[in-house]
Amino acid sequence: MAPIVTQKVPSTSHNQKKTEGPLPSLVSTLRSDNRDQLVSLLSMDPLANVLTFEEFKTESPTPVLVSHKTRLVFANESLRSLLVYHTLADAENKSALLKPKAKTPRRIQSIFTPEEESLGLSPNNPFGIVGTRILLQNTLSNNDGNEENVVPGSFTVPGTGHGTETIYNPQRNTSMFSSSVHDVRDETDGASVVIYFIYPTPKYIKAVSKAIQSASYSQKSVSNNPFETHSTSTRIIKHRIVLLPRINALSKRILTDENITKRKDVSVHALDINLIPIEDDVITCLEMENTMEDCYVNRTPSEHVTHVAQSLRKIQDVCGTIPRVQSYGNVGEMVLDRMMSLRLEEYDPYDPESEEDGQESNPEVKAAIILDRAVDLVTPMITPLTYEGLLDDLLKIDAGIIKIETDIISPPDEDVSDHLNRPKYMHLPLNDLDTLYVEVRDLHVEKFGSFLQEQAKALKESHANFSDKNKDLTEIHQFVKQIPIFTQNLKSLTNHIHLAELVKSNTEQSEFRQRWQTERSMVESETCYDTLEDLIASRYPPLRLLRLLCLQSITGGGIKAGRYEYLKREIIQTYGYEYLFTLQNLEKMDLLKKRESMWDTSSAFSTLRKDLALIQPDIDPSDPDDISYVSSGYAPISIRIIQTAMKGWSDKEEALRLLPGRGIDILQRSPPEAFPTAAKHKIATSLGTWALQFSSFTTSSTNDDACVADKPVLLVYFVGGLTYAEIASIRFLSKKQSFPFKVIMCTTKVVNGSTFLQSLQ
Repeated sequence: MAPIVTQKVPSTSHNQKKTEGPLPSLVSTLRSDNRDQLVSLLSMDPLANVLTFEEFKTESPTPVLVSHKTRLVFANESLRSLLVYHTLADAENKSALLKPKAKTPRRIQSIFTPEEESLGLSPNNPFGIVGTRILLQNTLSNNDGNEENVVPGSFTVPGTGHGTETIYNPQRNTSMFSSSVHDVRDETDGASVVIYFIYPTPKYIKAVSKAIQSASYSQKSVSNNPFETHSTSTRIIKHRIVLLPRINALSKRILTDENITKRKDVSVHALDINLIPIEDDVITCLEMENTMEDCYVNRTPSEHVTHVAQSLRKIQDVCGTIPRVQSYGNVGEMVLDRMMSLRLEEYDPYDPESEEDGQESNPEVKAAIILDRAVDLVTPMITPLTYEGLLDDLLKIDAGIIKIETDIISPPDEDVSDHLNRPKYMHLPLNDLDTLYVEVRDLHVEKFGSFLQEQAKALKESHANFSDKNKDLTEIHQFVKQIPIFTQNLKSLTNHIHLAELVKSNTEQSEFRQRWQTERSMVESETCYDTLEDLIASRYPPLRLLRLLCLQSITGGGIKAGRYEYLKREIIQTYGYEYLFTLQNLEKMDLLKKRESMWDTSSAFSTLRKDLALIQPDIDPSDPDDISYVSSGYAPISIRIIQTAMKGWSDKEEALRLLPGRGIDILQRSPPEAFPTAAKHKIATSLGTWALQFSSFTTSSTNDDACVADKPVLLVYFVGGLTYAEIASIRFLSKKQSFPFKVIMCTTKVVNGSTFLQSLQ
């Protein structure tokens, strides 16, 4: 596999985002608390805390220069990015991540991959980190559903999808597994402590158990080998298994069955990190996998419901009890019920500090909406047309980082030797520390090209002004002070011009236009069976095909029985029998279903399309006045639900009945009530009217910034996934004077149609 190089987007005092998110106090508190916990864990003595299942608590937020070396193993790449780049990093200066202190003694240089350097890891870091590994890495990682190469440091096992998953294998002796490949860095990094950060699911716990047993087997084999007189590796004296965000009964049982709990060199911890800000207005609940599969396919929602409910309680511990909460969908209702139960369990009527009067009287978040992904399964299947959405659809933005070919961002020079030494891939962070990205990310595909051209022209004029020979020394001195800003802006602009060219070339292809036209026909309730059959015959990328197939089923109220069986048979024969299980999971999710009656052509989506005005064909993408600009005329159902909640459902009751599950609207009173009791109280005012009592903003205000700053905060929590089309839509609403709230978004995972379907395989 070709080596990977990384290009950073440094954050300096010259390149800080001037505007803050809707709730900076929450974001800063979460980042600080998460980092303190992680730093304290990394600073622990190797021999400390050997009690199994002891829940880890933060003791000292101040990092200590550790003397031992630590290897970090993460459940997947998303969790590594979240914990290293978004948590361990200094939020104000990502480029200075993990830099050594001034008088740090020099250690042996560790080998970091360029990808690890993109996360900020550097030699001589104060925590003794010598490298990272990925426990499970899916080889089926692109957005089309085509397999990619297996990474080093892993062995291949059959996956549950249609590719394979690779499991990190730290052992030297590969005889235990027929197709294993060890990471050569394990022999030389000198690590004495290995920390495994995983989710509390059977898949990851079994993989960790196997990795620990493999490491022990390897060390025992080396120590018993009379012909190996010396070794460059260091004996691992501690394996720490860290489960996020908590340990459950199933985790304990599996570790016991795997004989891990009896080992003296293993300790198990729960790290109370469940909310990680990836943007100033977007917070993820650990990018949790398989939420929808567990909730709707396996019918085991309790673990995910509890995780989300606990994260909501954490938000309210920081910001105060949210006075009004709405939920939509079955899982949304479960989360609301569980959240209120947790509050009731924590309440002590005899403890004056159990409910703080100050927080109750003036909470920072005035209202919340909990949305089950199942209420809108159409939006993930639609191709977004914003800059950020298209980058994600084309390259997949994973926890704020994209992997892209080096030649695209940095075209090679004519020097042949330089071209041969260039790594094939690089990693580029995309976040709100890049001020240009903040401005361009939510623009429509027809707009961001001209916007970048204007930025390039402005930068050129700025440089030309300096070339004026009539400048005096004072003016020259002022310009020199601006050179870091100029250099960073030029670097950022160059990167985004190359990315925009890549996006443009993709959107101008006939295949992309045909796909978009097919999607539009489907959301207008047209049948495209012949198109689907042609795509199968041409071996269209499987995930792209399944997205269109699911979209046809949802918007058409199902697929005709005869056609459905034919399409199903063709998919299995073309792509392989394993897709039979995928189709079954999609049926359980109601993403696919057959329509038995040939006369019944109506669908719930058709009614929703009319009642919620989902189609806006006359939208101007260059100067939009509606959220439907994100896909050139189609508005996400989920965002229309939010907009309707602002006005009330009195004239949209039929649309509300057609949504899966119930719509719940409750007030959280003090002392707390049980969910069934609170749900019985009827609330007459809409959320829009509710917002007016908390602010003095008016829709006639001429100052947009002042209007947004004065709005109360609305928390919108997507359980099951949030798309970039919805993120752009919510940001658009927050900036509108007519919308009564500024919005902060939480989600279990940021998804697109392909990653959403992958989680169901």
